[in-house]
Amino acid sequence: MVVKDLLQGMADDDMIHAEKVGVSTYYWMFPSEAGVKITNTVAALEADLKRLEAEKMKLDCEIATKQALLFESDEREGLLKSLAKAQEETGELEQRMAKFADCDPDVFREMTKGVAQSKESANRWVDNIWALEGWMRKKFQGREQDIKQFFKSKGVTEDLDNIP
Repeated sequence: MVVKDLLQGMADDDMIHAEKVGVSTYYWMFPSEAGVKITNTVAALEADLKRLEAEKMKLDCEIATKQALLFESDEREGLLKSLAKAQEETGELEQRMAKFADCDPDVFREMTKGVAQSKESANRWVDNIWALEGWMRKKFQGREQDIKQFFKSKGVTEDLDNIP
């Protein structure tokens, strides 16, 4: 079994050929085949090397060209200063606009939507508070004073009402 596994592994690695004839499996390799494979591999690797060297030279030329364009000049320095000044002005203008953000119509529309929703929620809470008090009065009859005192301690006064 060890020989069969070794031969099968070599066949899987393309080092030898395997052919099944009937119930037998025959393994073979031509003497010059290993040399041809090595020669082909070397040729492919040399072609890749030449292609990569050409690409490297091309990229080196591009880098040199780009670096030549990046030299320091008076014009570039002036442009950098004007860019810094423009960025500073933009920051100041954004700060001034932030002061007036409350006057934005979109923000106002969102706030009015929020107001309506808040009113609705507050009224629902008030209704729930009075429903709870009514339930407690029914459940604990005769202890109305204690219930009144409890709600008063929690900040619920008699004049609490829905928001119109």
